Amino acid sequence: MASIKGFGINIDAPTIDGNLDLLEKSLTEIQDIGFDCAEIPVHGVDAIIMGKLNRLQTRIIADILKKFKLKYTVHGPNLLNLMDYHNFKLQKSIFKAGIEFAHTIGAELFVYHGGKILLREKSGDEGIIQNIITKIPSRKKIEKLKNIEVIALQELGTFAHDLNVTIAVENSSPDIEEEFFWELSKSINHRVNNLLQQPKSIFLREVSRYNYSSKIEELVEQIKKINHKNVGIALDFGHAFLASRYYHFSFLDSIKLALPYLKHIHIHDCFGKPKITQDDVDINLIQFGIGDLHMPIGWGEIPYEKVFPLLKSYSGILCLELKPRYKRFFYYSLQVLRELVENIKNNHKIRKKSPF
Repeated sequence: MASIKGFGINIDAPTIDGNLDLLEKSLTEIQDIGFDCAEIPVHGVDAIIMGKLNRLQTRIIADILKKFKLKYTVHGPNLLNLMDYHNFKLQKSIFKAGIEFAHTIGAELFVYHGGKILLREKSGDEGIIQNIITKIPSRKKIEKLKNIEVIALQELGTFAHDLNVTIAVENSSPDIEEEFFWELSKSINHRVNNLLQQPKSIFLREVSRYNYSSKIEELVEQIKKINHKNVGIALDFGHAFLASRYYHFSFLDSIKLALPYLKHIHIHDCFGKPKITQDDVDINLIQFGIGDLHMPIGWGEIPYEKVFPLLKSYSGILCLELKPRYKRFFYYSLQVLRELVENIKNNHKIRKKSPF
């Protein structure tokens, strides 16, 4: 591989929940395991308040991070969304504060989930649901909001460049809204619009545009439009695998498509079975292999033995993104990751790793 800048792992935002003692404890464990990079969730450490950088908190965080020999990347808030036109000004302020945070702690990369249009605010009786379903966005509206994001990221890219930070737009996984609207279309007695009369494959292709970054092809097109050297792609293999199974595109081909724009990589495993149920509790989903499980490499079905040979030209950090329930397997996961990279360097055939 061209130049691996480090082997990293995420700090889980809900686990930290603003507790900087827990942050320091997690960083100690990460460094002791052998990682040389940690991804800090800006929302998990209370570094932004009402769109502004919390400078006192950030200074304390920076002092904690200096205790370790780790490199850092930053993950933006999960709700950060430049296509949220109702709160666009605030969203943009939060984004800038996130870039400032990355700069202050010495991180050179800020991860942002691609923008999306919120289709469903709440569910209720049939009358409420029918009102919501009429909000499926038109292509014209989607393109308008995507263009707003393009312009914003061009401006933010320049802001980030001046602070020596790169923005990496992450691909998303399929959302429950697509399946919700499809099931709803079959249960409503009258047709709301022509889209709901189409076969499911066409329906999903059209409705999924509200969440464009779930399709690598569309994410690449958005990055091309942004056309800024400080804005690229954070490719999440788990999300891409889920999306490829749901939307029926080639997982490996999508990786090849993203390669020229790669700035960052998230690595974890799953079975490619998107969560199409309201239940979002892992203990109810794991046994069925459903959802964005963020498991150690080899636990799911992502063909990493075929993925890594495609990454020979990648230059950046390889970041594991695992849920804290798999903490006992962090060391194991790091060793598997190192072996995958070493096998590429030595041109060895990679075998699928499994803990079983």
